[in-house]
Amino acid sequence: MAEKPDPAGVLAEVAGKGIHCLPVPTPFAVGRVNCYLIEGDPLTLIDAGPRSERSLSELESLVEEAGHRIEDIGLVVATHQHIDHVGLIRTIADRSGAEVAALDLAAERLAEFGNNSEAEDDLAVSLMLSHGISPEIANTLRSLSTTYREYGDAVNVTRALPEGSTLGLSGLDLEVLHRPGHSPSDTVFWDRERRIAFGGDHLLSHISSNPLISRPLDGSPGRTRSLIDYNRSLAATRELPIEIMLSGHGDPITDHADLIDRRMLAQERRLEKIEGIIVDRPRTAHAVAEEIWGNVAVTQAFLTLSEVIGHTDILQDQGRVTEREEKGLLIFEAVA
Repeated sequence: MAEKPDPAGVLAEVAGKGIHCLPVPTPFAVGRVNCYLIEGDPLTLIDAGPRSERSLSELESLVEEAGHRIEDIGLVVATHQHIDHVGLIRTIADRSGAEVAALDLAAERLAEFGNNSEAEDDLAVSLMLSHGISPEIANTLRSLSTTYREYGDAVNVTRALPEGSTLGLSGLDLEVLHRPGHSPSDTVFWDRERRIAFGGDHLLSHISSNPLISRPLDGSPGRTRSLIDYNRSLAATRELPIEIMLSGHGDPITDHADLIDRRMLAQERRLEKIEGIIVDRPRTAHAVAEEIWGNVAVTQAFLTLSEVIGHTDILQDQGRVTEREEKGLLIFEAVA
């Protein structure tokens, strides 16, 4: 097996092509978020980090190290809707007069940050209660989510990008590829000529990208089937001849097809485990999560719930489990 390229060497290689990785701090467990400054006219920033004084200060310093100022930025691009990626975009655009580009389907979600955050929390609480999480835990997590909103901000998208369109920069064309799963608005920007992809959180080198349940972007009622969406997106990305994927967190990826294969194998093992737990006896999604993760299923209740529901969506489609309602709770049971 060929030795994987050194991450620092890969970043030095892309810096030689005018692409600078700017790792900005976040208050979240995932750690720093990778923003990317692309030389040219316009000077372009892909993602901007969360809205905080510390994040802004470090972003300013990193931009200056690359030989520029925040005020020089002419275009900011959002890879998806999560606040650790878009929280500072409005600040950057206000200071520089930059245009803001994002997937067209995400424009409303980004513009109506407050209302949409509230609606997402409504959905999360409803799901937690119906899948066996206590009202006390659900309400505590809602309060925490409300606190985290200070790191986000509304974003006015001035260049709405349809799926399959091209974002033209000077000497560089980025294809716009909608890859929902981790979030409904995940977008990969693909430089076909240089075989470099800006992936946001679509694929990460060191951890799996949690397909979090969310509200559909088209405004339809209900929830996303996030893991099913994600698998479809991964299959499409696997077929691209990507040589370097610049991700939203962690190291650059130089073996995307192998990494996707490993993620899918891990998912198959998780499917078998969850089915085995349900075969043992019918239970709620939260009870399944507690069986797998113990107390983490309490401290990270919605994340683990999204994980279990995503897998039970697949198991139901395959006819391996069914879902029934009992005293206001949704119970999963094995098909005989």
